[in-house]
Amino acid sequence: MRLERVIRMAEEINSGRFPSVEHFCREFEVKERTVHEDIRYLRENMGLKVMFNRFRGGYYNAEPKSGLPEFELTNGEVFALTLGKEMLSQYTGTSFEPILRSAIEKICRRMPERVKVNVDDIKCMVKFNPGAVIPVDRKMFLDLNRACEKNLQVDIVYYGARRGETTERRIDPYRLLENRSTWYLIGYCHLRKDLRMFALHRIKDWNLTDDRFRPPEDLDVDKWIKSAFQLEHGDPEQRVRVRFQPLAARYISERKWHDSQTLEQHKDGGCTLEFSTQNLEEVKRWVLTYGAEAEVLEPAALRDMVRQELQEAAARYNCRLLA
Repeated sequence: MRLERVIRMAEEINSGRFPSVEHFCREFEVKERTVHEDIRYLRENMGLKVMFNRFRGGYYNAEPKSGLPEFELTNGEVFALTLGKEMLSQYTGTSFEPILRSAIEKICRRMPERVKVNVDDIKCMVKFNPGAVIPVDRKMFLDLNRACEKNLQVDIVYYGARRGETTERRIDPYRLLENRSTWYLIGYCHLRKDLRMFALHRIKDWNLTDDRFRPPEDLDVDKWIKSAFQLEHGDPEQRVRVRFQPLAARYISERKWHDSQTLEQHKDGGCTLEFSTQNLEEVKRWVLTYGAEAEVLEPAALRDMVRQELQEAAARYNCRLLA
């Protein structure tokens, strides 16, 4: 964040418009002390001869031909930059592509002349297929990102798919999270009095307020995110054990499914996966994707949930056959 800010400050100082401290405070929403520290950083660390003109009331570069320090990229770094462009432009949806392209172009403009990179000419042999991407309103995304960054409360109108109802809520936003091509907002919900996760595409309306909040000091959002098996929260933490037959075990053994997992290999080629999670409904849906190759051993509640789901599915297929 600071590097981006000082680069933009350097651009304005070099433009000859004599930007003032007050201008930088408004532009970046920071205090005067921060602006003075950034100007000192430009002088001492970036080598710019930044001077203050009392008649113009702003700053200028006494050596306008001197710019920010040059930097070089290795072939690997150029590849990584290109790979990031390919991944992000496909993963976040087409509405974000202009922002991403602008960021890439700004980086390229700051490269020294001997390292010229035309992003459009770089052919990346790696492609990403994110699957069914849910479009996200770009303004909403940027507004919510700003709310998370500035600790601004947000009023939203939200459609909850599980209950099928639309509610008005005030949120203390903490983090934006992407999971399996879907974006979520993590924050404290004043309606439910709890930490919740909101799918951005289900937010029907939003409004950034001027009310600021202070995140709880004992809240570890990253830890909260990782406590889920994949995404969902809400139940007391429980230990889950699932046994997989040899065919499914080949695929299960290839991945790390959860930070808390242990994997036991069996002589017949099968395996037993054990992990802790908060939401059994989410695990039930995951287990069912493996059909007869998976058997829940613990807890009993999850085993009953899977059994009931399979019985209802079998009954529905049997009814079709009899009809």
